[in-house]
Amino acid sequence: MDEIIQQTRAVKDLSSHVLARLEAMLEAPAWQGGGRLPPEAELARQFGVSRPVLRKALVKMRDAGRIISRRGSANFVQPRADVVPSAADIQGLSIQTVFDMKRCMRFRQVVECAAAEDAARLCDPEGIRGIEDAHRRMLTLPPGEGVFEADFAFHMAVAQATRNPYFPFALGTMRNQIKLMMEFTRKLQERPPDQVAPRVVEEHQRVLEAIKAGDPVQAHEVMSFHMSQSVIRLLVEDGA
Repeated sequence: MDEIIQQTRAVKDLSSHVLARLEAMLEAPAWQGGGRLPPEAELARQFGVSRPVLRKALVKMRDAGRIISRRGSANFVQPRADVVPSAADIQGLSIQTVFDMKRCMRFRQVVECAAAEDAARLCDPEGIRGIEDAHRRMLTLPPGEGVFEADFAFHMAVAQATRNPYFPFALGTMRNQIKLMMEFTRKLQERPPDQVAPRVVEEHQRVLEAIKAGDPVQAHEVMSFHMSQSVIRLLVEDGA
């Protein structure tokens, strides 16, 4: 019995040591935006411990919200950067966990679905041209420009097409949070920063068509679908 107790204590001490080393490793700048951890076997070799010991440390990090695990995939470090714009900083908002991302996406869904609906109802020619220009920009991404800038420009064009300044203002205050979420998603999918996902382009096209058709109901529905798919790409899928 004493031997079993000693072995249990040894495993606990080792896992605490590994936990401390993992936490120190993830403080490096390279991990501040999140990313995929090396395979468990590789980490166990790196720290000189067994996989059961390593897993105890990983469980503690998962419980603390520092990493997430996805079925059939590896462990992923959650972003830990203060990305709050000045307007939101007053309210203490930040993106530090996947739960924060889900809440931000829910708020974004409410705002952007209403914006798409109002843009379609107004059907302003100048506003539609702005959306078309942003859509073409994403189709022919300029050299050196990341996907985020083009994607955000499309959503901002939809907000501006409402001719209601509160929509672009609300979206603008979330710019840095949206950028963090998109970069985190692309790291999970191991997608280059300048590679456009075909499905995103198709979803944008449907939003544009609904607004051009002056169909508020359809515009709301296709934007809602696009936002829902964004959540799925963030939390469920490994690619596409």
